Amino acid sequence: MKYAQQIERIRDGRFTRGQLLTMRKNAVSKVAAGDKEAVAVLQVIDQAVPKDLYYVFMGFCPSGDIRNRQDVEWREKGICTFTHHDSTRQQERFDEILVGDLIILKKIHQFGATMRLFGHGRVVGFEHDERGHRFLRMDWSSQGRVIETPLLACNGTVDVRTDQQVARTMPDEFFAWLREAANSREVACQSASSTSTTTPQCLAVVAD
Repeated sequence: MKYAQQIERIRDGRFTRGQLLTMRKNAVSKVAAGDKEAVAVLQVIDQAVPKDLYYVFMGFCPSGDIRNRQDVEWREKGICTFTHHDSTRQQERFDEILVGDLIILKKIHQFGATMRLFGHGRVVGFEHDERGHRFLRMDWSSQGRVIETPLLACNGTVDVRTDQQVARTMPDEFFAWLREAANSREVACQSASSTSTTTPQCLAVVAD
């Protein structure tokens, strides 16, 4: 197989998020052009864990109304979906989520200042619905305690943040909240102390 070496390197976890997304774009183009072997590349990319994992603060209440909350269904089915397909930028953010990223359920509380967090889970895979829309397969934690944190400018439905951005802003309570109910595929990171000069690593995925 002509892509065997590339597939092996992807499986070894050698690539960053940007590299994986570029390779996925190229693989999609090759498949569209009739390269059947590129399908295998696309499949392995969609299961690859990048070197740089992200925190994804995900809105779950359409129109901002808690009565419309979707998280109960998501937890029951082990999924996470995005339905605002008319929002190109938000759709792009959702499509750039990769295996290993941490999804955190959030709702804006004090506009421009704080948000409330309702739970979290790890992305373990992807599927597509009958209309071809991508959705996430999730390993949701059992965390159900709601906490209030700084907003981190998370004003959209899909807001992606690096571990460095989160470490600079989030209080110790946030990291303790993550540790309370770390699910079966993750180990919670240590929170940054006020005197620390190093950035804590994002929650690390534990290999099965």
